[in-house]
Amino acid sequence: MNRMEIVNPVARVSEGEKAASGKGVASLQGLTVGLLDNGMPHAGDFLSHVGEALSERYGAKLFVRKKGFTARSAGKDMLDEIAGSCQVAVTGFGI
Repeated sequence: MNRMEIVNPVARVSEGEKAASGKGVASLQGLTVGLLDNGMPHAGDFLSHVGEALSERYGAKLFVRKKGFTARSAGKDMLDEIAGSCQVAVTGFGI
């Protein structure tokens, strides 16, 4: 059986600062998960594996978008579309 390690990408903040956080979910079961490919090398492969695992394990529905050129923002319209269609979102990274 393959093992998936979840890494928390939240940055540390200095004393006195407060980090922004989204609201959590109790379970991924049956949720719609947004997968945003940021255009970096291997991001699509990474998100494909994540999406497959979430679908198999939790019955998650997938909402996949690719933002295109890596140096540009996804843009307000795309982010609003993802936020309005999904309860959880994951963005890819690359090397």
